[in-house]
Amino acid sequence: ESIMRTITEQKSTITYSTETYSKEETMPKRHHHTESRLNNLSVNADPEHPVYREAATEIQKRLRYMVDKHSQVFVGHLEFRFPPEMETQSDNRHISNAIRKCRMKLKREGIDAQLVWAREQRNSNQPHYHCYPICDGNKVQHVQRVAGFFNEIWSREIGASPESNYVRYCPPQERADNNTGIRIRRHGSDAEEQLHNASHWMSYAAKVNEKEKTPEGCRMFGFTQMPKA
Repeated sequence: ESIMRTITEQKSTITYSTETYSKEETMPKRHHHTESRLNNLSVNADPEHPVYREAATEIQKRLRYMVDKHSQVFVGHLEFRFPPEMETQSDNRHISNAIRKCRMKLKREGIDAQLVWAREQRNSNQPHYHCYPICDGNKVQHVQRVAGFFNEIWSREIGASPESNYVRYCPPQERADNNTGIRIRRHGSDAEEQLHNASHWMSYAAKVNEKEKTPEGCRMFGFTQMPKA
């Protein structure tokens, strides 16, 4: 069945980074997607709340990659913030450093993961970030374990106490596992439903709103790199 899609093209560019975080790729145009499905998966979009099609597609690629690779996949949602007294951040060096170190920490713990992050800044002086770890669900039963790793690394990166909890996890409104994330069991009766739920939930990171104050040339999104086929 064909799916009608409404896409608005703009004469601007959108940049995102891969795992190295020193390499940026420039997308020649930025497309607003306003329909509730993209690439045959659910997304959280409508005409009043569009998502960036390119970013949502990159998110879905990583989700499908992990689902194909592991019999279980666990998706969480973490929010990274700065202390209010910290100097205003005009670039993404802190999140880039933290995500790189978080990926290394997960690898040392034997947890295969893909990470997606998005920068948001609308009215506040400081940006904040949303990060969605897509993990081997056989190794991760609860997002609190991952959040603990990330909070420790982020705290060191921004010079704050871990007790300040500038990383917090955000439960999904969709059907949740342990009320902290979404679990996709490849052979489960709800596998397809949970795949759509995860895509819908994660597409929040690709939304157009809340990115109005992103400095020109500053990345809005980051994605860890997938192995080349």
